[in-house]
Parts: sequence; C-alpha cells; structure tokens
Amino acid sequence: RPRAVRLQLCDNPHWQRQNRGIMERDQLNILDQAKTVSAFMARPENQLIWQGTPAIADVLTAVNGDLTALAGIVTKQQAPVVGPAAAKAVLRHDYEDDILRIAGQIAALGAKTGDLELEAQVDLTFTDLDRMAAENLVATSDRIKNLVTANLTALVPYNITAADATGLDDFKTQFLTKETKPREAVVDRSKETKQIAPLIDNLRSLLNRQLDRLLLAFKKTQPEFYAGYLGARVIVDRGHPKKKKTPAPAKPTA
Repeated sequence: RPRAVRLQLCDNPHWQRQNRGIMERDQLNILDQAKTVSAFMARPENQLIWQGTPAIADVLTAVNGDLTALAGIVTKQQAPVVGPAAAKAVLRHDYEDDILRIAGQIAALGAKTGDLELEAQVDLTFTDLDRMAAENLVATSDRIKNLVTANLTALVPYNITAADATGLDDFKTQFLTKETKPREAVVDRSKETKQIAPLIDNLRSLLNRQLDRLLLAFKKTQPEFYAGYLGARVIVDRGHPKKKKTPAPAKPTA
C-alpha cells in the first residue's frame, strides 16, 4: 500500500469500527418513523385539523424534542475520532508495513532453500494483519523478529539485518504506548451512545401509548387525515432488503 493510501484512515478497519454508525436496526426504524410522523403532523393542512387539541400539541413537542436530541448525538457520532486514535491508526499501518516487508524477505528465503516451515511462518497478507487484535499483531511482530535473529547470515542477500529486528521492537514499543493511552473522544462517544436507547424508548412510548390513541378521535370525522397518519406510522425496515419473491405465473384466461 502506498503511504498516500495508508493515510486515508477511513480505509482502515480499526478506524471504521470507531466511527461507524452506532444505532441498532430497530432504533433506526423507530427514528425514521418518528421523523415521518412529525413531518406529516407539521403539514399546514394537517395542523388545521389537530391544533385544537392541546394534548396532541404536547406530545408532538416531546417527540420533536427527542428528535432534536438524537440528531445532536448522531452528528457527534459521525464526526471522525481525532487525536490519539488517529495517530494510533497511522502507526499501526506503518507497523504492519514493516512486518510485511521483513516477512516477505524471510518467505522468499524459505522458498529458495525449500524450508516450507520457515515460509509458512511468515506467509502473511495486509488483510491478515489488519484483522488481528493488537496483542496478536505484537505476537506476530515478535515471531518475525526472532526469525530475523535466527537467520541473520542467510538474510544478508535480502538486505535484512539486525537493525530490522531492532526496528520492529521500536515499533512495538510505540504501538503499545498508543494502545494503552486514554482516548477521550472514544470515551465521550461511549457516553453519547448510552443516551440513545432511553430517547428511542421514549419516542416509541409517545407514539404507541399517546399519539396513536389521541388520533383515534379523527378516525371517523377526518378519515383521510387519519389514514395518512396510519401511513406515516408504517415502519420501513432499515435492515438488509429481502430478496423479492418471484410472483406465481398468472392463470391463463379462458
């Protein structure tokens, strides 16, 4: 990977895990439904119908308050985690690059000498390293370093020296320091995440236990408005789209 590509942190799986969306599927469904209901009730022609009922106005004020709070949390959640987390992501990329560079030379040595065990010990890819937990990445680095030390003479034609083993140790020290350093942005993100469930639960309660019941008053007097409300209350699942079923062939007409 060229360094220019490595610096695009959004491509790093560890970076992605820190910055991806934090709402569960059912929470997203309720959020979208509440937004749809709020927009429907806010239409001027609909306000003329319900505005004479203060109880409905109170519920909608509460719904919109929760939506505003959730919007603020989502905005913060989508902001990239900067500072120590960003530095750690860049360092990990460089660490993995060095591990793979040295491992490649050792693997070439194993292939040339027919040492299949040596070759297998260093048969790695960027994907392998990216998917490793921090402790496994460090263990892999130590294994590569020990193989360098054990094969120093044979690795001379491959331009691998004791300095490369020392370099891996230096990377290890820096990486472990970054790994254990507190990350205030991530801690704050965790606190914000905990606020989501209560807000979603309150939205669900406002819609199910209050607004649905209040709108029953318009079922007969304003059937078109009521039908529109029921349409707004339909949940559009934010999960993976289901595979469409092939319709049965139409029966031939006589």
